[in-house]
Amino acid sequence: MKKLILLSLISVLLMSKAFAVEWNNLSAKEKTVLQSVSGQWDKMSVAQQNKLQLGANRWIEMPTAQRDNLLTKFKQWQKLPQNKKNQLSKQFETFGKLPTSQQEQLRSTHQNFKKLPAKKQRQLMDKFKKSRQKINKSKVRNKLKSKRN
Repeated sequence: MKKLILLSLISVLLMSKAFAVEWNNLSAKEKTVLQSVSGQWDKMSVAQQNKLQLGANRWIEMPTAQRDNLLTKFKQWQKLPQNKKNQLSKQFETFGKLPTSQQEQLRSTHQNFKKLPAKKQRQLMDKFKKSRQKINKSKVRNKLKSKRN
């Protein structure tokens, strides 16, 4: 039984190495995109290598304007304070847990919002902030009332 388990483990290890993506087998464009991880490449799991290679190819095939937009957003992300990054990450995670229909509805609403003139966007954002403040004040009042009782 021990020999069977040992043989199984060895075969799994050999198989995983057989499907590993060798750095030298990547295209020149893939290597350029993935240069920041070149030193760790051989230490990564096959799944990580495949995921990064897939991402590199998506990046290579992406239109220049879209790529520039993503780079701008990434630079903005890097400048954010850590607490804001954490907050946005949590929101993204929450969004990912929503049913697909709700995600699509939110995306559609956001697209419609982005089509509005800047002045109208600001008005809606101010209105939203005021309504959130009222809700928060109401929650605080309710907590105070419940503590008194």
